[in-house]
Amino acid sequence: MSLRYKRQLPLIGEDGQEKLRSSLVAIVGLGGIGSPLALYLCGAGVNLRLIDGDKVSLDNLHRQILYGEDDIGLPKALVAERELKRRNNEISIEGIPERLGKENVEELFSDVDLVLDATDNFTTRYVINEFCVRKGLPFIYSAISGYYFAVSFIMPRKTPCLRCIFPSVEDSGPVPVIGSVPALVASISATEAIKYLTKGKPSLMGKLLVGDLDTMEISEIRIERNPRCPVCSAINQ
Repeated sequence: MSLRYKRQLPLIGEDGQEKLRSSLVAIVGLGGIGSPLALYLCGAGVNLRLIDGDKVSLDNLHRQILYGEDDIGLPKALVAERELKRRNNEISIEGIPERLGKENVEELFSDVDLVLDATDNFTTRYVINEFCVRKGLPFIYSAISGYYFAVSFIMPRKTPCLRCIFPSVEDSGPVPVIGSVPALVASISATEAIKYLTKGKPSLMGKLLVGDLDTMEISEIRIERNPRCPVCSAINQ
């Protein structure tokens, strides 16, 4: 086993490391949450499919730590692929400069073991949710707004889906953000992903972790399935 992972082997074991090595995770969105999230999972030894149709802009740089000034105007997915391959040549890293939608979600999520939602809008999140529920594919929801954050691990047929938690949210455009807030959310999501991939035991199944980093108040909310949910009710019966 590579010396690269020496410090995490006491926690996950060689069997766990082998599970990470054989896993493929899709990260949708390579912005404030997706940048550090990709770095943490790359460092842990997880194969990654990086999905984002945007290009790097100057106002990204205070929080999107994969990019530098020389990358402005370049596709985020391809820059992320380049930067992560520089950090770990033992894993597969594929950058896909496309915006995920209903027309390509099946292709983009083919053969993945886990989806990480690091997007900034519910239009895309609802596409992820509907596909994952239909296919039985687990995914981690993560979001920030200002100092606030929320994370949940959604396991189709076992937990409420995203529509149960947020039945109808309309996107209102970019939200204010301090760069350290999405970094914290990325740490939580990456840890949940590693626990699931190595042990099958994430902590946030059926729970919504919410916090306000302005007041440093963090709460864990148990969430219930909506028996009339238009996405998961028929499948979960």
